[in-house]
Amino acid sequence: MLAIGALLETDAEKDRFEQLYLSYRQVMYYAANSILKDSAMAEDAVQQAFMRVLNHMDKIGEVNCPQTRSFMVIIVRNVAINLYNSRKKQLALSLDELAEWTPDEAASPSDELEAKEGTMHLAQLMARLPEGYRSVLLLKYDNGYSTSEIASMLGLTEENVKKRLQRARKKLQEILKREGVNRI
Repeated sequence: MLAIGALLETDAEKDRFEQLYLSYRQVMYYAANSILKDSAMAEDAVQQAFMRVLNHMDKIGEVNCPQTRSFMVIIVRNVAINLYNSRKKQLALSLDELAEWTPDEAASPSDELEAKEGTMHLAQLMARLPEGYRSVLLLKYDNGYSTSEIASMLGLTEENVKKRLQRARKKLQEILKREGVNRI
């Protein structure tokens, strides 16, 4: 797998790719295997995901941060889902929940506590969303990717990503309304 990193131009990029691989290969394998239930296919999914990551190395900031972890898991989940669908020719499948998402550290202890409470509540509400909606929301608003970048990463059209974002926001608003929450 690290031989794939040889496709990168600079030593710094190669080192960062190696750090990504060493940091996330296990969690990515676990995520893929939870969908595919086949270790060989899960390994293929991880390899394909890292091939996609090569195209977006410039967009990955810090290697060991929640945003990078969620990005890596989302990419491998989508690859695994594509493999699963091509193998089974089915559209519907159940997915595990995304790994816990945590915000950056806040400026003061009271800000930190408020941010953690808000984040925990938002994570609980987002856990109710379908996986496809949750993935695009996290990539867009947590990781800051553009619609075209998300489309490229997930192998979707830009229109499909826009529609998923629209539906995800609407669904999240409905959940918030049912919960009686005006603000997170």
